[in-house]
Amino acid sequence: MHGKNTVTHATGRQRGAVLIVSLIMLAVMSLFVISMLRTSILELKIGGSSHVAAMNFANAEYAINKWINDNTGRMAPNFLSLTALSAGCNVSTSGTGPCTDPPTVNGGSVTLLITQIRCGMWRQFGTDQTTSLNAVEFDIRATAVGTLGGSTVVHQGVQALAASGACP
Repeated sequence: MHGKNTVTHATGRQRGAVLIVSLIMLAVMSLFVISMLRTSILELKIGGSSHVAAMNFANAEYAINKWINDNTGRMAPNFLSLTALSAGCNVSTSGTGPCTDPPTVNGGSVTLLITQIRCGMWRQFGTDQTTSLNAVEFDIRATAVGTLGGSTVVHQGVQALAASGACP
């Protein structure tokens, strides 16, 4: 009988140990979950910032490409100083001034600043030969600002041929 009481008594002491071990494991798992939540929130913020930056860049590129397409065939020396064409400008609109319709973009706004950089003799790429043609060069600067924040500035150079003697 004495041996039976010893076994029962030892089993009674182990019940508290199981509770303590399970509480420690629960605390460790809770800390692990909290750490993973923090990491996930940080990754979401990084992903959101990347999305906003990509959208701003796409809006700036779109505005530049739209301006180039709208003004193809009319870029000439000093044409930026001529009276701008009316709204609804496109490739088929005739006139000498620049098309200045503001582009409509998703998730923000874009402003364009166009500057004539140079007007002079045209050099063909890959050769040192010059021709009698002149070329006028423009810098197009698009600044895209997103509704969710951030801004992106994109520069694009454009060169257009001009008639001989068109540049001063």
